[in-house]
Amino acid sequence: MSGSGIPENQVFSLDAVRLAVDPAEHPWRLADQAAIEAHWAREQVERPFLFNGTILLHRGLRLDEGVISGISHRAPYAAILHWVKTQPQADVWHLFGSAVMLSSDGAMMLIRMAARTANAGKVYAPAGTLDDSDIKDGRVDVEGCILREAMEETGYDLSQAEPERGLLAWRQGGRVAVFRRFQLDEPASVLTARIRDHIATGVEDEIEDVVVVRRPGDAGPTMPPYMRALVEFHFHGGADR
Repeated sequence: MSGSGIPENQVFSLDAVRLAVDPAEHPWRLADQAAIEAHWAREQVERPFLFNGTILLHRGLRLDEGVISGISHRAPYAAILHWVKTQPQADVWHLFGSAVMLSSDGAMMLIRMAARTANAGKVYAPAGTLDDSDIKDGRVDVEGCILREAMEETGYDLSQAEPERGLLAWRQGGRVAVFRRFQLDEPASVLTARIRDHIATGVEDEIEDVVVVRRPGDAGPTMPPYMRALVEFHFHGGADR
């Protein structure tokens, strides 16, 4: 991973993400299969509501002239849970997309995850692990995933919003968060009401509530490092779009 050229622990500009899908198994997943299965068995006891669906893990990620490229492999969700727990020193990456929704009156709209999720209580922008539905013609559509997650978690179709010209990204070890900021034409009070109405429908039961952020401290202590970095960047000099 050291030769990836992707900066660590800082928000940086990005033009695109290009991930090609390899139908073979991820080498790390094959090598650690027994440990992955053992970890999943423990998770099933502690959190039986988790679903072992198909997600995408990556290898060979590198940054070149504003583009992150690499290879993606299908894997069970159990694999990424084990990866999060062990943080192996191997060529395995977790890259995901995040939709940063900005209100007309200067707020950032985040969500708090519900109790029956792997990230219970965490506060961040609508986001999710890449999966099978994000594969288009043998490549991974990260920006499509960003739109999909926003729609599922907030009910908003961000394809109709004003997007930032470029992407932003942040990396720590093998975790890479890719952000797209969207400027909406409604104030935070209206966005909050509409998102809460969406949550109340029960269509997306992974979300507990909306969190309105107007300054870095507003999100509270459960915001993960990648989101904390983006909030600091946005409110302290990185808000030009």
